[in-house]
Amino acid sequence: MSIGLKEISNLTGYSLSTVSRVLSNKISGDSESAKKILSAAREIGYSKYRGASPSSNRILDIALITQHFSEEFYAYLYASFDKICSERSYSLTIHSLRYNKSIKKQLLYLSQTHDGFILFLPTLDSFGYNIIKRSLMGYPIISIAPVYEPVFDTFTFDSYQGGSLAANQFIQSRIKKFGAIHGPEEKWEAELRKNGFYDTINKNGKNVLWNYKGDYSFESGERAFHDIYKRRIDKIGIFASNDQMAVGFIHAALEKKVKIPGNYFIIGYDNILFSKIFYPKLTTINTDVDQLTAEAVDYLIRMIKGQVKLGGAAKKTLIPVNLVVRNTDKKR
Repeated sequence: MSIGLKEISNLTGYSLSTVSRVLSNKISGDSESAKKILSAAREIGYSKYRGASPSSNRILDIALITQHFSEEFYAYLYASFDKICSERSYSLTIHSLRYNKSIKKQLLYLSQTHDGFILFLPTLDSFGYNIIKRSLMGYPIISIAPVYEPVFDTFTFDSYQGGSLAANQFIQSRIKKFGAIHGPEEKWEAELRKNGFYDTINKNGKNVLWNYKGDYSFESGERAFHDIYKRRIDKIGIFASNDQMAVGFIHAALEKKVKIPGNYFIIGYDNILFSKIFYPKLTTINTDVDQLTAEAVDYLIRMIKGQVKLGGAAKKTLIPVNLVVRNTDKKR
């Protein structure tokens, strides 16, 4: 008998024969003994646990696979996944592979101890996703990061719509000049936000007068302000691709005693906590992280349980965003 079964027997107090019968599905997962044995098997990472036990008999274990960046959004995302999985009685593990040299190798290893993956890998392109797909054929995987050509079923915010909403707000406020602080070029959602803003401005017969290449950090928002201030451009509506850059821009402007709104008007993206408490309060694009998380988790669970067919053409589900008007987008 393998050491794994002995460890489970010792942890639970049940005999080796009972442990073996539970893991071979000969005892219902609803029984008290099965619940304890299956829980212990999951906790110690018993290698045959998932193959032996159907999804209906145990606590499902989801892995959120990320490339962690020091952005406020990640804290909101992790908290939301923790909340949604706890409410649904699923186990959640978060793995950051940002500095991992072989994502494929790491995912193959992690697939042995998790029932399915939710990928949040914003810098990965379609080629990288295809490598993962070929390596883990038949394994439940979805994505919550947009990519030009989706490889896995994807749930993501409508970033293009967010940029368009910001542009329309400035136009309706009768602002005549427009600018943008871009997000990192390697992140597709940043390109979508930028494209939504530019396209809407252009469709209204206007042009974006100024732009700055940011990196989603507070500091790049500060640098963006110093750039536009040096160029002596003002009375301009600026769309920042995330709230951290917008708040950094405002902070640098206030240090120069520049008025916002007034000399500059700005709209952010994400609706993080700082957008609500920083002065002046930031007008921003709100993303409903709980809705994204709930739809993604529920879909992955259906996939794990065999209720969603694996291997078909990837589909994309866009979660709508909305404008939250506060104090930085127009004169009041």
